[in-house]
Amino acid sequence: MPPKSRKHTESTGVDAVAQKHWLGKTVKWSTSVVTEIMHMCMGDSARTTVQALERLQYLELYLWPNFTCARSNDDYIVSVLLMLSEKHEQGLQSSMWQMFSNDFGELFDDAIGLMIRIMQGTACETVLDAWTVRSIVVRFLVACFSSIETACVRDACMPLVGVSLWHHVTPIVRDRSMEGVAQLRKFWKHESKKWIVSAKVSEAEAVRRTRDRDFVPSLVRDLLRCVREGEHDVFVAGMLELLIDLGSQLATRRYVNLLLDDWKVAELCACASYVELAQRLRNVVRFQVRDVTGQTLTASEASDRNYQRLVDLQLVAFEKLPDELDALIVAGAGRLGIPHELNGLLKVLSFEQLLEFAQAVGVRTQDADGSVYDEEQLRQLFCMHFEARTSVEDRARGMSAYPDEQVLFGSVVTASDAYGRASSLEYPVLALPKLGLQFLSVHDYLLRCFELLRIESASDISSDIQDAVGRMQPQATFENSEEVHFEGWTRMALPIKSLTITDVQRPRVGEQEPSCVRADLIVDLSGFTDVICAEWDASVRPRDVLILAAARAGGSVAYVRGCKVEARVDDNEGAGERQFRVLLDCAQYAQDIASSNGVYDKLNVAIRRRPQANNFKSVLETVRALMAAPPRVPKWLEPTFLGYGDPSAACPKLASTTVSFGDTFVSADHVRATFAEYAGVDFVDPFASPCIIEYPADTTGTVRVQSSETQRRNVQANQLEFTPMQVRAIGQSMLPGLTLVVGPPGTGKTDVAVQIVSNLYHAYPRETILLITHSNQALNQLFAKIVDLNIEPRHLLRLGHGEEELDGDERYSRAGRIDSYLERRTELLSRVQQLAESLKVAGDMGYTCETARFFFVAHVRMRWEQYKKNGGNFPFAAYFGDQYVEGQESQCFNELQLLFDELAEIQPFELLRDHASRADYLLTQQARIVAMTCTHAAMRFGEFQKLGVRFDTVVMEEAAQVLDIETFVPLVLAPNVKRAVLIGDHNQLPPVVKSPGLRMFANMEQSMFARMVRLGVPYVELDRQARARSSIASLYRFRYQNLGDLLPSSAFGAGNKGFKHEFQFVDVGEYNGQGESEPAPHYFQNLGEAEYVVAVYQFMLQMGYTASQVAILTTYNGQRALLRDVLARRCPDSLPRVSTVDQFQGQQSDIVLLSLVRTTRVGHIRDLRRMTVALSRARLGLYVFGRRSVFDSCFELSRVMQNLLANGDQLNVRPLKSVVCVKDVHEMLRLVASHKI
Repeated sequence: MPPKSRKHTESTGVDAVAQKHWLGKTVKWSTSVVTEIMHMCMGDSARTTVQALERLQYLELYLWPNFTCARSNDDYIVSVLLMLSEKHEQGLQSSMWQMFSNDFGELFDDAIGLMIRIMQGTACETVLDAWTVRSIVVRFLVACFSSIETACVRDACMPLVGVSLWHHVTPIVRDRSMEGVAQLRKFWKHESKKWIVSAKVSEAEAVRRTRDRDFVPSLVRDLLRCVREGEHDVFVAGMLELLIDLGSQLATRRYVNLLLDDWKVAELCACASYVELAQRLRNVVRFQVRDVTGQTLTASEASDRNYQRLVDLQLVAFEKLPDELDALIVAGAGRLGIPHELNGLLKVLSFEQLLEFAQAVGVRTQDADGSVYDEEQLRQLFCMHFEARTSVEDRARGMSAYPDEQVLFGSVVTASDAYGRASSLEYPVLALPKLGLQFLSVHDYLLRCFELLRIESASDISSDIQDAVGRMQPQATFENSEEVHFEGWTRMALPIKSLTITDVQRPRVGEQEPSCVRADLIVDLSGFTDVICAEWDASVRPRDVLILAAARAGGSVAYVRGCKVEARVDDNEGAGERQFRVLLDCAQYAQDIASSNGVYDKLNVAIRRRPQANNFKSVLETVRALMAAPPRVPKWLEPTFLGYGDPSAACPKLASTTVSFGDTFVSADHVRATFAEYAGVDFVDPFASPCIIEYPADTTGTVRVQSSETQRRNVQANQLEFTPMQVRAIGQSMLPGLTLVVGPPGTGKTDVAVQIVSNLYHAYPRETILLITHSNQALNQLFAKIVDLNIEPRHLLRLGHGEEELDGDERYSRAGRIDSYLERRTELLSRVQQLAESLKVAGDMGYTCETARFFFVAHVRMRWEQYKKNGGNFPFAAYFGDQYVEGQESQCFNELQLLFDELAEIQPFELLRDHASRADYLLTQQARIVAMTCTHAAMRFGEFQKLGVRFDTVVMEEAAQVLDIETFVPLVLAPNVKRAVLIGDHNQLPPVVKSPGLRMFANMEQSMFARMVRLGVPYVELDRQARARSSIASLYRFRYQNLGDLLPSSAFGAGNKGFKHEFQFVDVGEYNGQGESEPAPHYFQNLGEAEYVVAVYQFMLQMGYTASQVAILTTYNGQRALLRDVLARRCPDSLPRVSTVDQFQGQQSDIVLLSLVRTTRVGHIRDLRRMTVALSRARLGLYVFGRRSVFDSCFELSRVMQNLLANGDQLNVRPLKSVVCVKDVHEMLRLVASHKI
């Protein structure tokens, strides 16, 4: 529905045109309006205009409804593409493609046709110049090829990157690529026949085939022409981005890559302006994967292929030019792979001989326009063609986990942090990898993640360094301008007194970098207070990371290095110096020594960072270690993980399987209700929990239910009556494979996860379970419920920080479990001693576990066997005393045997004397349910690998809030993972990524959970919510397939006291002539909304609500601070929870007051995922405060606003019996102050 006319906006420029032509009562179509708006999209503020048009629904309400009648106008097509590019830039693809599902093919043809006419010089003149239009079309293509999972987009795009491109490839190169691939030869033969019989096809089909064959090569020709002439940088950058994207996913790479390699596109683009993008393209083109089959090449296979190319070069040289190239023929392969060495060997050839030789070995001698390369350029391309290709494993070993000054202060970090702030139509292209749906290999995935993680950490580290160095105020000394002294100070950084390299160990076999580099670091604490000295002593411990910088006078930084603290080695406690033994990065040290830059003598500042932000090195080292090793992804998961093949191949199917459900069912009726869709339910035995379910092949069969005697004594009865979809999720998670569970708000995701863990624990006694969450809070909530189950405490282990927040007497950390075992040992040994005394056995039988075991074999078991053989008096009657009942002798002996069996399990803790050995044994041998956060798993990955930790099942909660790589690491923590259960909600907020460039351009905020859903991996969606009133759930119900209510309306009681409605949108106008304000960048506040929200909260207190029942949420940190200030002034004795929407995800409150803040544009709440979180936090009442004219005009929020505005836009309160309609904040303040309530 079109939104109502905009209020409170200036009727000038774009707003005036929108108001006149499509935001009014009727839509008035005119091509002249399109032309007028295109003129507005020129100049320095073009981007602002385009953003305003997108916000005003120019595409949805004006352009696209008139597609049929206007598509012949080039300005119209450019306008549509421009708006699509803007939506893609803002990450609104999901809503974008839905709009075009029927006519997208026609739009795509029009866009390609326009581009072809421009390249041919036959296009009509457009408002924007031809090269700007080309750039817009290229941006459109980038958006399309990043969404090929959408059927209409895929059908339109893929013909452009088909096998017909090989008509433009050098024949010898094409023939070599088909060697050994018979199927590919058939494809090419079939493609060639199309052109032989082309006369038989219609003219339209012939034109389409020609377009599909020539379009991409024509684009590449334009690219190379622009690079050669040094013009049109925006177009060049966009084209490089497009080609990188095409080469980064196998579906589009298969035929394009050979063209790019043959034409040497990356090499020809490697000039100063595009060196980073060109290098990234070259790495993509040369990546170690077979383009056609998608088979990943191992390091040895890639090396063999490289050597074979060089051998073939020598064979051709021996055949064609044996006399001239005799030195090349006998040269070693290592020498031929070095460009300048090969160039020296080729200097003996004349230009004509070089041309002949290049053609013979498959090096292209002509550029894309058909002109022969000059001699110098041909030599350069020839040598680069045969340059040795570095494997990902070798590249990984040479990468530093610490970002240096080039990364920290380079153009990539700077451009990433400033991404999206440009005012022109030039969409910035960053030299960053993207996280898409598909990856070329596991190593390709890891390499992209490593680079993005390093840039993300570099952004934060750069800010910390600049802040610390700025506060220290480095100044040049009088004696030497290159020496620096510090006039300021900061508690987070200290001057370095000396840094001495003390130990450089030899490289490992097959590596070039030192295996270890140690140094002694002395920092100066003289002049600092005891508090700051104590902070450094407490916060800088072994394994902590310090950043070392070379600060120059004026505050600039010349060099940055990192180190890990190995130990503190000084003994002068409280003195002015601290000496640390530190470990430097080996790869970085090797590079520094090779460059002879003397960097370690120039480092003069040591910076410590907050522990929460300082785990980057451990995570990066984990990813680097995974890159340097063979892939560890389970074979059954790898195709789905990479995005290829059947998306459902890795997912288990319940049909014709037998599943142990433990105590999932509470009654026979519960079983019948769960399987109501089947033909019937057959109870083999009378219902008893735990039970086993045998599924039929399909719903026409009968479900068989039988009791499980083997588990009965171990299982505690479950009291929750799970819904059919919850049961399906639980059952599927018991089977080997990948299970995705989508849990809308309030549908019991945590309860399902707990039941899955319980069932797995009891059904598979010899298997171990890894439990992962994103946050410590969620992990504690999950772990607390698991603790309440009938699970042996000795089998539970909680790793990482946050364990102290768990309620209860038991401690589940490593230290707590070890102490528990030792306490239990003492208790059991005392019982053994009592048993010995009751049997009149002399000696201290309860001294150790070993003596206890000897006592059991020599005395206890012997007496029992004699008793069974000869009868007589029960030998252990004295020990059991009054508990002994005649006829239960076997049960009594079983109890004794369990006592000694438990001592046998504890005995290793007696033999292992040091804490570390005991902790390792506990993790590897005793714990069956291990819980930790994904960050802790990444930080301790190396330790787990050394210990050989084994996990059979990985269960991850909050999976949609976890970065893709943070999900990956737990999955490869053990090589034998059988099951992966990911539970989350991709319709709520994604992982937090601060850098705009990483978030929007590189798509780093994508979780593996969301990626799997986009790929079409089947998932179970829980469909009954029990959190909120039905009316509140209806606000976000449309986001899910079939979300219903578990509880009746009566369960939530009557309406909210003091309010007429259970939810409402409250329109907040200007307050004292002001709306939103921005006192600092991205720090938005709205005083009018803050006053209104606090006044409503005061009203609620007067009506009898308590602070614990209310949560005040907002979408910006600035408004949160303002709300707290107003609350502290108005009601300091009864403060509610005040939080941002993002931070409140996973929590709930009876009543939620939500402040949307913005009054000029929607802001980031237009992301439906964030709005879904905001709307779903309330149980009983939700009251949203915002500017209606702004949010009602947002296309993405149209359904939300339609639901919210069902009760009007003025707050209706009921202070007494009558309803009062509050018009504005002033009236609400007067109502609260009147004390008439």
